[in-house]
Amino acid sequence: MACQRNRIIKITQYLSSRGVTVNIGKNQARGNRGVFLGVGKSNFRIDITKELNEDSILQVLIHEFTHYVHYCYDSKMMSLDFLYKDITEDLLEELVNITIAKVPKSFAQELYNAKYKLQNEIKELGSFIKSLYPEFRLSVPQKTIERNLRVPVKYLLKYDKIQILNKVYSITNIDNDFPSLSSVQIAYLSLKSKQRAQKRVNSRICKLNKYYNRPAELLARFAEVYFLEPDKSYSLAPKFSNIMDNIIKQNKIPEFSTLKELLSNVEVF
Repeated sequence: MACQRNRIIKITQYLSSRGVTVNIGKNQARGNRGVFLGVGKSNFRIDITKELNEDSILQVLIHEFTHYVHYCYDSKMMSLDFLYKDITEDLLEELVNITIAKVPKSFAQELYNAKYKLQNEIKELGSFIKSLYPEFRLSVPQKTIERNLRVPVKYLLKYDKIQILNKVYSITNIDNDFPSLSSVQIAYLSLKSKQRAQKRVNSRICKLNKYYNRPAELLARFAEVYFLEPDKSYSLAPKFSNIMDNIIKQNKIPEFSTLKELLSNVEVF
């Protein structure tokens, strides 16, 4: 543990000498384990969340350090050209392999569980409606049902909850709020609600996928493995690891050369 603590201290001191404020355990890091904040060319900050052990702190610190380096060479952080201009598909695949190994499968499990649950519920509701309206299709509004709905229940075609004057109507209480509705009308309104929920879940999954495949994130996760688990790095990303070896050997990105030196030359007090 002392070894890790000294690594953290040395990297923090180096970042401070470069004008980067490092806060470890002082805030919630905007809901993440860590966050790098860069404004212009001189106002930099790294926040690392509370309640992490020293191994995790070091891992996050290297991740955010990599974001800082990336920002210094490419403030848009939308490519890896500053590091290596010829990023081929096989090199990207290596970086994705690192991500697959690094990111816990449970991180989005609830989202995927919700997605599959909604898919099944929508399929069941659709089958029930189709048994009464053979022409029914999930992607097309069923006008025969919709035109028989009256205000305020009609608003539930677009919203899960509405308020009219002091009365609140909800899709979850539709049986009690509108006892005169038929079973197929209730099923159709429930279907519309679940389709809206499905759209929200798919949007969140899409955003997560986009986030985890951003060049900046791919590089930062690679750096975690490359600097802390070299055997794993050469196993999962041999070509990119060799590229990083050459970059450090040639001192093309001095900050990475310094980071490797700081991690290697650590005394245990």
